[in-house]
Amino acid sequence: MLTLLLLATALQAPAQTPPAIEKPAPEKKICRRGAATGSIMTMRTCHTAADWAKIDADAADATAEALRQRANAGTSMSSTRQ
Repeated sequence: MLTLLLLATALQAPAQTPPAIEKPAPEKKICRRGAATGSIMTMRTCHTAADWAKIDADAADATAEALRQRANAGTSMSSTRQ
């Protein structure tokens, strides 16, 4: 009889569900088109906004470095020609 009483109380108790764990929404991909060197066909490349920001920053750094080297190339050659 005690077993029946315990079983009846367990069935009457509301079932507690664990809180749902929400998954973060995947970042939206941003696609850009660009021509591959030596081809007339464009290629579509997709990355997240954070990825594109890093890619753009790296490209800006590379461009600045190339321009700095180009500007310094003329000064080093003129001093060696004396």
